[in-house]
Amino acid sequence: MKNNYTTLLVAAFLIPPWAAFLLGMYWYFIDASPPYVINYSHPFFTAQPAESRVDATEKQITEALGGSTVWTYRETCVLRDISGTLRVRWDAEAFSWSVPEVAFLNSPVGCKTQAYAVILPTSNPTRHVVYRSTRVYDLNPIKTVEVHAPPIPITILANR
Repeated sequence: MKNNYTTLLVAAFLIPPWAAFLLGMYWYFIDASPPYVINYSHPFFTAQPAESRVDATEKQITEALGGSTVWTYRETCVLRDISGTLRVRWDAEAFSWSVPEVAFLNSPVGCKTQAYAVILPTSNPTRHVVYRSTRVYDLNPIKTVEVHAPPIPITILANR
């Protein structure tokens, strides 16, 4: 009788830590692939929404008036159905301005081309800035993945 209690006691103290360890290893190493991939990102903003790489090249701009809407053209693939957070930052020589984070819901799985609207911050004087965006996904309780889009430079003209 005493031997059965000892076996149960040992099992009660050894099985949960090993199960937690194995689950943690699965979450950290196996369930770690990013759910979103950027296949192509046009290196400049466009004045209007673009429908292809050629169209984006024809409509690209390197400067715009502060407060105006510009577009970024991307070809992306969503590999699994998961929601996340979008972080946007504007970097210049004298400052770095972060836009409030935006949560987005599950996107349909598959590949697509899309032009994303971006509102430029106002600036006085004219400044050269770099647009940086990052998608953050919490894959599981211990693993977070960040997908960084290539930075896009633009000169924001002063509002006069």
